Amino acid sequence: MARPPSGTDLKLKAAGRKLLQEKGITGLTVREACRVAGVNTGMFHYYFGSKEEFLKAVLKEMYAEFMLSFKAGVAVAGTPRARLKTALVEVGKFARSMRSAVPMIFADLAYGNKEAFGFFSGNFTEHISHIASLARECRSQSEVREHSVPYIVGALIPVMIFPVVISGILERNGVSTLAGGSLEKLREELFSDEGISERAEIAVRGIGL
Repeated sequence: MARPPSGTDLKLKAAGRKLLQEKGITGLTVREACRVAGVNTGMFHYYFGSKEEFLKAVLKEMYAEFMLSFKAGVAVAGTPRARLKTALVEVGKFARSMRSAVPMIFADLAYGNKEAFGFFSGNFTEHISHIASLARECRSQSEVREHSVPYIVGALIPVMIFPVVISGILERNGVSTLAGGSLEKLREELFSDEGISERAEIAVRGIGL
C-alpha cells in the first residue's frame, strides 16, 4: 500500500534525483540516498520498500516534470514546424538532465530486462505520441512524406538522444579525447542550450522541413 507523502519522502526523492544525475543508476545506493537526505534506512524502506521502487518513483516524478515543460513549450511554439522543433529541443534537454543515467537505462533495455522495459514503455512514452502527432501534421510538407510517421519519428529522436548515450558510454570507460579533440569540449558543444537547439534544427531539416 502506498504511503502518504511527507517531508521525509520528499527529502529522499530529492536525494535520489541528485544522485541519479551525478552518478547514474549504478551509483545510486540506498545508503547514499539516506545519507544525502539525512534520514535512516528504516524510513527509506517504510516509504519505498526497495531500491527498484525508489528508482521508479524518482524517474516517474522527473518524467512528469519534463512533460509539463514539453507541453508548455510546444503549445506556444507557433507553426507545426516550430512546434516539432521545440518538442525535440525539450527531449534533448531532458536527455541532458539524465546524462549519467541514460547509458545504464539503455543497457537494461538492450539486455531484455522485462521489468525495466515494462516501466519505461508504460511511463516514458507520452512524448513519443506527441512527437508522432506533430510529425503527422508536418508530413505533407516533408521531403520524406512517402514514409510512415514511425519512420519519421525514428529519424528525429536519435539525433537528440544518441549523443547523450554515446557520451555517457565514453565517459564511463575513461575516454577523454575523440577524433583528436577534447571529449569535454565536444560535450559542451553538444549539450549547451544552443547545441541542443542546433541539433533539433538539423533533425528537422533532415526530413526536409
